[in-house]
Amino acid sequence: MLSPELETKALLGRGVTDIYGRLLGRVIGIERNPFGEMEGVQVEATGGIILTAKARQMALTPKTITISPEWKLESEDIISELTLLRKRVGALESLKDSREIDGEIYSELLESQKAGYMDKVKSASALVGSMRSRLSEITGQIASLTKYLVNAKLDHRSGELDEASLKLAQGSIEPSLRPLIAERNDLTASIKIVEQVLPAKVSIN
Repeated sequence: MLSPELETKALLGRGVTDIYGRLLGRVIGIERNPFGEMEGVQVEATGGIILTAKARQMALTPKTITISPEWKLESEDIISELTLLRKRVGALESLKDSREIDGEIYSELLESQKAGYMDKVKSASALVGSMRSRLSEITGQIASLTKYLVNAKLDHRSGELDEASLKLAQGSIEPSLRPLIAERNDLTASIKIVEQVLPAKVSIN
């Protein structure tokens, strides 16, 4: 583990990209807890906007810092936790069926497992809602950029736009379009996986 001084020197001014290849900005500050441990970084983005990334979102490479979106990490946590809780409930039922557990202890443990499971189901449902909201936002942006690109190609085919102008339009639009498509695909796949571990009808008897 680096000392706070070395950590600060290593991080401040470093470029920050997200896992889809978008350049987010550069590190201008480090957040620490009362024990001096890094909790996150402040990133100055285009237009002077300040973004915050938690330490667990960060992956360091020799040249840059790569950030994973919080929804991705949360979805991975939820999938793991719900899967484990369902296995524990199944294991508890198995102990009951084989009469390896007292009825009173079984009921107590089941109530505890049920409460934990229901809390995670609620968290997962809320997360899916926020992920769908982000997916809708990205889908709209992709549609707009795709339309601009198609219009540029139409203008070129009809002779209203020369080759150099078409390449300029493509060079401006496509670098923004690619990471949006990558994030959309990632979101779509992640939502599907989270929904697969969510019960169609919540009931633990």
